[in-house]
Amino acid sequence: MDRAQLTPPPHASGHRSDVRQPAANSDSAGNGHAAADDFDHDRINLNVRKPGGAWIIGSVIAVVIVLGALLAAGLLPRLHQNKELAADASAAENAPIQVNVTRPHRAPAVMNVALPGTIRPWQEVSIFARTTGYLKGFYVDISEQVKKGQLMAEIDSPEIDQQLRGAKAALLQFQAAQTKAESDLELAEATWKRFETLKGTSGITQLELDQYKAAANSARAGVASAKANVASGEAEVQRLTELQGFEKVTAPFSGVVTGRTYDVGSMIIANPTSLDIKPMFKIAMNDVLRVFVNVPQSSSLMIRKGMEVKIAARERPGRTYTGKVMGTTNYLDPANRSLLTEIKVDNQDLSLLPGMYVDASFSVVREKPPLIIPVPALITGANGNQVALVEDGKIHFRTIELGVDYGKELEVVGGLEGDEQIVTNPGERTNEGVAVHIATVEESPQSAPATPDAPTKQPPAREKVAAAGKP
Repeated sequence: MDRAQLTPPPHASGHRSDVRQPAANSDSAGNGHAAADDFDHDRINLNVRKPGGAWIIGSVIAVVIVLGALLAAGLLPRLHQNKELAADASAAENAPIQVNVTRPHRAPAVMNVALPGTIRPWQEVSIFARTTGYLKGFYVDISEQVKKGQLMAEIDSPEIDQQLRGAKAALLQFQAAQTKAESDLELAEATWKRFETLKGTSGITQLELDQYKAAANSARAGVASAKANVASGEAEVQRLTELQGFEKVTAPFSGVVTGRTYDVGSMIIANPTSLDIKPMFKIAMNDVLRVFVNVPQSSSLMIRKGMEVKIAARERPGRTYTGKVMGTTNYLDPANRSLLTEIKVDNQDLSLLPGMYVDASFSVVREKPPLIIPVPALITGANGNQVALVEDGKIHFRTIELGVDYGKELEVVGGLEGDEQIVTNPGERTNEGVAVHIATVEESPQSAPATPDAPTKQPPAREKVAAAGKP
């Protein structure tokens, strides 16, 4: 249209804005209807017609189709990707696991069993007084070496000396009485024999002859009694002489003085059986020593009398002493299941002291050495001690019996033959029947450690994760 007029809506004030009037012309002036039609034609009708129901349904369907297309475009690839991941996970789970294997090896025939021991002196005694008196003097003290028979102390016993003098005097009396009785016997026998020749004559009667015979027999009994008194006197003198000899205290054997109780002037009572009596000295023989070792039950049957034992002390670094097994108790202590073993060790230079702790190393020879496996290969579960074996490319479990623990390796005394392939790195996926791929074959050492770290302790175990279908 060439010219148009817009009729704006009324303002809030209620006034109406001016409307541009069309230019007057000859047509409009002569025809009023033509002017009105032009005015209505130029106005914009703001009353839009409402859409119908079909259009709404079509729009909803279009929107649903678009949303479905977008959802399909985003969901289908994700579902496909999840399916591929699940397939990959299933394939990975069922794929053969990588394992390291090794073969068990035999322990050496000679094994060194190191055990702690305690040194005791070869002989150790407490010296008590055998005579009562006062200590006159002592000539050795603690830590001094003494020789057999060496004078150690003297006791002053005046009562014993006086009793000895009286016993000697009584012995002289008994001896004199014996001499008189023997003389009387000689006279009585001579008289009886002389009158015996007159028997049957008128020179002597039978009664007189019997009297002389009885006198001879009585004299003979008197001699026997006198001899008995002399023997008793001699015994008493001997007893008191020995008690007097006990006034000198001497060393019963060569050793070191480990204790001294009394000082000079102390009263000493000869009653060694009383509990309140203390010994005068204590002596220990230390040039030869005894080593006592408690051998555990696991090694007790391998200890033999006469076998050599290496003895080492921390206080003597770099030095080894050689001893021999003197014997055992042949009895296991029920408290700790150990066998008490005695070892003799020469100590002429006195470098070892009684009471020391030492290490005793036994060289034990085994007729049938057990097999050895690494500690990480052990699996402990509800079925006890087991190992995982690779047979025909799959895992198979086998129960074993354990022996000595060497720290990093274990002895197997039952359950293995020696040619098995043992998994050394079992994990959660190491289950019965699982296919495996051997990644590394570990070389077995030539021999096991020479000395067990702790023969009596339980071996370390690797816990096996319990799950359905696992042995």
